Formats: sequence, C-alpha cells, structure tokens
Amino acid sequence: MILLATHFLTGAILSLVIPVGALIAVGIYWWILLRRRTPGARSGKVQ
Repeated sequence: MILLATHFLTGAILSLVIPVGALIAVGIYWWILLRRRTPGARSGKVQ
C-alpha cells in the first residue's frame, strides 16, 4: 500500500512541477529576449 501511495505522490508532484517549470523557463527566455532589444524598439518610438 505504501508503494502505491509513493507512486501517486510522485505523479502528483510531477504534474504540478513540470508545467510550472516550463512556464518559468518560457518567462525567463522572453525576459532575456526583450532585454537584448534596443530601448527604442521596446518603447515603440520610431526615429
């Protein structure tokens, strides 16, 4: 019975951690991508 509970707990934790981790990874990717752009491009001003 303990073995079944541990597998359920592992599955529950992974089903929560994997989407949250993917969301954080995408957020960090976009943050880095936007920081590399020029300030004028970020604000939308055309020179």
